Amino acid sequence: MTQPDPTPGAVPGAQSNAQLNVLIALPTYDNSVHFDFAMALARLMETFKERGVRFEYIHTASSHIIRARNFFANYFLSHTEYTHVLFLDTDMDFSREAVPRLIAGNKPVAGIACPYRFFDVERQITSEDVGLSLREWQEKTVDYNTAIRTDEQGSSTVSNGWVEVNHIGTGIFLIRRDALEALVPVTQRYRPPAQYAPYLPDGNFYAFFDTVGEKGVYLSEDLSFCQRVRGVGMSVWALIDEKIVHHGTSAISGTFLRSLERRGHTGK
Repeated sequence: MTQPDPTPGAVPGAQSNAQLNVLIALPTYDNSVHFDFAMALARLMETFKERGVRFEYIHTASSHIIRARNFFANYFLSHTEYTHVLFLDTDMDFSREAVPRLIAGNKPVAGIACPYRFFDVERQITSEDVGLSLREWQEKTVDYNTAIRTDEQGSSTVSNGWVEVNHIGTGIFLIRRDALEALVPVTQRYRPPAQYAPYLPDGNFYAFFDTVGEKGVYLSEDLSFCQRVRGVGMSVWALIDEKIVHHGTSAISGTFLRSLERRGHTGK
């Protein structure tokens, strides 16, 4: 497990970002990261330094992703100098501006819509797909890690790439401090697991990401967290116009907004 790595402070003159202090949380299974992610993270750190955004990073290798995410959230909560915690999965590739846009949105909880890293090779190509390149067809038909929130008429509004959602996956996921603090009174508290206890001297280990059920369906840790957030009256948002590459056995890339447009789900 890696403790936060201090980095240079704010660049002089960058007053608008002077109060920001981001804890970058990097969970891995076995300490491995994809090379493209390493380059994206390096670009992000350069951008933060250029714009006067303070940051540190923390890492743990664990086969128990829920426990790891809970550790990051509790470490963040107990260190009040941080304004945001940024979860980054280490198999993602994203643009230099992706995370700064998340921060600038000033949402309680926000993420970037990412394509899943698996693809149904049995999916049928239809006449509606004539003229699409293979990459465009894949972008259109792959599933993404979010669900847009709609009104009673089934409509939603996308503004500058932002849309309110029921949930968003934790691959590129930003939590503002006040959102996590709002969850404390309604979240089960435990003693920290032995492996994390030295890093949490206050003795608190809130189960922010523990899974819950909904209508008899088992929810993943990201859906469970988002459900808790909405349960305390806060909103969850997604940027859906950023191109994200998700690396697995193959690289799956896509921009969710373009996928929706090609499926006919957005107005012209």
